[in-house]
This record gives sequence, structure tokens and C-alpha cells, in this order.
Amino acid sequence: MIISPPMLRDKSVTESDAAWIERMIPVDARRGFPVNAWHTWHGGVHLTHSDSTNRPEKIRAIADGTVHFVRQPQFSKRDLPPYNYNGGTDCGCVVLKHETEIGSGENGKVTFFSLYMHLKTIDSTVSQGKTVYRKDPLGTVGQVDGANAIHFQIFCDDTNLMKLVGRTKSELDITQNGRTDVVYGDMHFYLPSGTAFYEKAPKKDPMITREKAQYTSVELLFITMSFDKGQCTMTTRRQNRNGHYETVGEALVSENYEYDLYKEAVKRYPDSPSAGYEMLRFGRIINTEHETLSPADAPHWREVNYPGGKGWVNLAVNEVKKFSDADFPHWMGWQLIDDDSDSNSQCHSPTLLAALNTETEPRADLSYTICHFPFEWDSATVESRFNWPKLPNDALDEPMSEEDWNKFIAHVKALCIDMAGLPSGKVWHFEPRRFITQFRKCGWLSQNELAALIPRYIRTGYPGTVARGSISWETAFSRWQNYYVHFNRCCNKYLILSIERKSMFLGQVYTETVFMRTMIEIGKGTKDPRKGWISPAMEYYQVFYGRGIMQLTWPSNYEKYRNFQGANSLNNLTEEKVYLDERITHNSTHYWSDPRRRKVSRRTGREEIYVDESLDKQWYPLFDPDDISLNEYFSIDSGGFYWVSKEHRNSRQEEWKTSINRVCDRGLNNESIGRCSILVNGGGNQYYERQGYTRYVYLYLSDMLKTSGIETISVRKGSRDINVIVDYTRQLRSLKV
Repeated sequence: MIISPPMLRDKSVTESDAAWIERMIPVDARRGFPVNAWHTWHGGVHLTHSDSTNRPEKIRAIADGTVHFVRQPQFSKRDLPPYNYNGGTDCGCVVLKHETEIGSGENGKVTFFSLYMHLKTIDSTVSQGKTVYRKDPLGTVGQVDGANAIHFQIFCDDTNLMKLVGRTKSELDITQNGRTDVVYGDMHFYLPSGTAFYEKAPKKDPMITREKAQYTSVELLFITMSFDKGQCTMTTRRQNRNGHYETVGEALVSENYEYDLYKEAVKRYPDSPSAGYEMLRFGRIINTEHETLSPADAPHWREVNYPGGKGWVNLAVNEVKKFSDADFPHWMGWQLIDDDSDSNSQCHSPTLLAALNTETEPRADLSYTICHFPFEWDSATVESRFNWPKLPNDALDEPMSEEDWNKFIAHVKALCIDMAGLPSGKVWHFEPRRFITQFRKCGWLSQNELAALIPRYIRTGYPGTVARGSISWETAFSRWQNYYVHFNRCCNKYLILSIERKSMFLGQVYTETVFMRTMIEIGKGTKDPRKGWISPAMEYYQVFYGRGIMQLTWPSNYEKYRNFQGANSLNNLTEEKVYLDERITHNSTHYWSDPRRRKVSRRTGREEIYVDESLDKQWYPLFDPDDISLNEYFSIDSGGFYWVSKEHRNSRQEEWKTSINRVCDRGLNNESIGRCSILVNGGGNQYYERQGYTRYVYLYLSDMLKTSGIETISVRKGSRDINVIVDYTRQLRSLKV
């Protein structure tokens, strides 16, 4: 899912994503969520906004979708009944239906709706049944009761609530682990009472703990593991006397922990580093189809806070249950409300009323509630839902007269919408700011969304003669068919999740695979009869040519990946088997890495190149390298492995560091994109094209608004500046997922 708020302005350098969304959706406190000032159910929020320029700011689509309903505003009637009840009210309305994905399988395919009411104008491109894309303008802010605002809400039916949230009950079941088909955001651990904490983690044999526990918990504890730009933060929470959850001690921050996950996995889990990487990343094995931890009960030691101190705990034991943000943990504030027994518009939920009427501090943040109550824009139920104002009630000083009630009902009905195709009766409502913030943590992209990230028009041939090409929607979509699930799992596993990281990753992938057309290097490491070796290195790597999305090359890299995966994943060849490429035999030898070395000749004083023959080794009985390109999982995962295991440094004075994610976190610019290109391919092959492809992806993943479809950027390599043209023409696509 790719989602953003309905208003878009630049984010400041120091502003968090959640804070930026709050600024983009300023809420009228009297008309918030889930109830208004009169304790009446309110399915959304009133976004307040007044334009101060001649060009009104646009309300925009929060995600790709189709226009399910549109009603044009009637400006001339805004200040007249029935629209004017407590002040002029605009009736312009757009409802979008969003069909996207948040994870694998059927449970990952979700549908929800967004509604934009009280629009003053509606963009001419918005019409019933038409496809709209995230960030597309829908209209401008109108008036509600004489004040500038729109009503904005997000809702879904019962089936999709189960997919979006993973449950239908108020709180998360902590007797079993969370779901594995939808995993995103922070990782969470439930530690039952009786959990042992130790002064230090065992080093000689991490499976055995001989020391006496320095602390044993006497209450339930909840640990959150967060990754951000190399850091890993461990936060402990517990429930206080008021029922709220409070942090225990100051969060523990490990610098560079995320950047070094590959090295940690290799060190801690030598028999299964790839599965160990998942253990360190998720706290458990998520991709059980392809990952097997060895030994099965290998520990996951982390230092965390407990009441009164801190200690080391094994988070891998069965008693500790594992979750992610995708499970909407109740200790993080999330709560499902479905205990209002009637069907009118008044809130009679005992849970909510208790929270609203409590005098204890801090008060519950009701914006994290997900509430089940009648849809407010259904004209068929208006009279039954709003019969209560004619009766004695706590919200009004006195009941409405029949005349006043009729005026009010006429006003509400005038704003109702066509319910065809919408969930009726009680529907599930989300606080829009919380929904958007939550699902911006979800990096899963549908096949449609990934296909849309392949440029429609491309330019190649820099710095010489530039040729223009094109890739159709059908071609882009089909190329992801067998790979998009593995790609999402790869990005989630290796934390290629931020917009900068994913843009730079895909910018490299596009060049290495010719936009997902092939998982093998063109030419397959053979000598051209007329042109000779395409590149000097090819003469030495030959049959160990590039395979997979990062074009794994040289026996050393293939062996390194095999060691990471474990011998049981990439199996050695048995004696009776042969390699697909006849250049590898049971006796053939191959240069493990680039054997070319340089030395200064004593005779001539010039630098000469010689070949280090000690690198010429027998490959057999190791696995067939074609397994990488023929197996969709290995094709994708090998690219993520290369990305996080790549060692690099900026100068000889620096220590070697792992992970290209470090480079991405410096920000998306010419230098960081160029550095990624050098680390992936040496910087010689399509250096300039990678700059353009990365920027194309960034536009459609980010919240940036472009006023022009074509951009020229100046890219320097060495002492030469080249103008690279980026064509941002969108892939026009179907919304089927």
C-alpha cells in the first residue's frame, strides 16, 4: 500500500512522519473521532483549512483507487436550506474505493473507502468509475456550518477489517504469535510473568544459561523493537493502575545495530545465517517456506529494561510471543470498539463512555480506537438514527420540536450519498490520521504498484548517443508476475523500506535486470566472436556471470550467498549430477574473484597487470549457479543479501562497513545514487541512467508534487557533467490486484 494525507506540503528536515501527517490534517476538536462534542458517533474528522492565496490548496486522493461516488457542489444553494442548517454548508462529495495489498495471500488483499465531504469544487477529471491515483487533485475545501472545513473519513466492512487489523475483538490475543502473512513496522514481544533476565548474554554457548537470573518478572511486560537509519531501539512497557501502558526506564538504543545485522547473523547463527537474519530482524522466522533456523531453538538475546533495571532476555523462547505493528497491539493504544447495542447515532458504547467520562490522567487517546457503528451518510436510516433528538436526552437542553427536527433531517438527508456498492448498516471506522500513519509503515507493494514504478519512457546511451525507448503497462505488469511477492519479502527482511532506500534499490535493479526482463547477464559470460570480451572482467568470471536482481558475479559471491543461505538451501551436486552450463564440470577450475593484480615492473618502472593464479579453484561439488536465476526466491533474495552484505568504505583510512542502506540514508541525491551504482556494478555500466530511474521511482513513492512531466538533471562523474533527462510520464494502469 502506498498512502498519504489528503493535503500535501513539504516536510521539514526534523519533522517526523506522524507529526507531518498531524500538520496535514488539522482537526476541529469539536468534530473529531469517534464522537463529536455531543457524544454522537462521528465517522471521521473535520479537516479545517482556509486558503490565503488565489490558488486554493487541493484536497488529494490518499491512495490509488476508483471514484465510487461523486456529487458536484451546488454553490448557489450552499447558504439556503436544506444545506444551511447552522450555517452555509457545501455538498460536494467524493468517495473513493481502494483495492490494494498489505501482505501475502488472500489476507493481504484489502479494500477500504475514503470519503471527502463538503468540497467547494471538484476537479474536472473526477468522474464516476474513473481511476484516480494517489496525490491526484479531487477538489478544494468548502464550508461546514459557515466554517471552512471538509469531513474526511476512512471505513471498511467486516471482512476487510479482519484483513486490515487481523482480528475483530477488542484486544490482541497474547496467547499466540501474531500473523506472518502481514508483517510491518515495529516488532513487539509479550513477556509473561516469570520471565528471567540475566546480567549478560552467554557468549561461549548461547544455548545454555548457567548464571542465576538477576531478575524474574512479576508482571506482564511488552517490548518494542524499532529500526531506524541503522539504530535499533528497545522499549519496555507495562500496564499501570489506571489501565494505561507506560514505558519502563529510558529506551535502549544500539547504534549501527541494523547496519550490522548481516555480520551479527553470520556470527550468531553460523549454521543458518539467513534464517538467523530473520530472527534478528523480526524476532522469529517469517518466511518459513524458505528459511529454517538451525538449531531450531537457537536463542535471540537482547538487552531490555525491566522495572528497576535492565538485563538480557532470550526473546526466542516459546513463552515469549511475537507480533508486529500489523497486529495493532492494544498496549500501543489500539482498541476495537463494538459494544454499542443500538443502531442510532448516539454513542452508547460502555467502553468509550467510560473513557470519555473518566477523571483520571492521562486520559485514553481515542484516536487509536477502531469503531463499529452505523454509516452516517445512508439516507434510508437517517430518521431511525436521529429519532433520539425528539426525546429527552443528555446532549440537548430540551428535545427538538417537530419543526426543528424536520429541518435537521432534511439537512442530513441532503448530504447523504448513494449507498450502492458500499457496506451498509454498521461499518468499521478508523481515525484518518492514525490509519494513514499506520499504513505508511507498511512497505508491501501490490503487483500493480510495482509495475507502475517501471518508467513508461526511458533514455539510454549516456554519455554518448541517447536512445529513447518505452515499456507498456502490460509489459511492466507481466514482468513482476513471478517476483513481486518475493520482492516484498526481500525488502521487508533486509529493511529496504524507506522511500530513499527502495528508490535507490530499484534504480539499480532496473539496470541490472533490464527492467525485470531477465535474471541473467546478457551474453552469459561468453566472448563475442567479433567484439571480443564485452568487459575486461568477463574473461575471468565467464560462467559465473551475473544472476538475480543484483547480478551476483564471481564464484566468491556465489559461495558467500550459499554460506548465508545454508547448505540445505543451495544443495551441493551429487556425483551423478551435472551443471546446466557445460563450462562447469566436476574438474573445472575458475577464478574465485577478479585475479587481475597490479605491480610496478622493476625493468620498465611501469605499472603492469598480472594474474593471481592462486585464485583459480575447483567449484565442484558446490551448487549449480543457475539455481540463482531459475528459482524466483533466490533471484530476489540474493539481491537483498548483496545489498546488506556489501563491504565498503570512503577512504583507506576508514574501517570497512557493511550495508548499502548506509549510503541511502544519506539522502537521495546525485552522490548517494552514484555511490550505490559503484558498489553494485563498479560505476561503469549505465551510471547516468541509474540516476534517472531512481528519481522516477522516488516521485511515485514519495509525497513530492511535480509540476512538469520532464526534468533535466546535471550528473557529474569524475570531471564531466552530463544532462540526464527524466520522463515522469505515468504508467496508465488497471487497478486489478
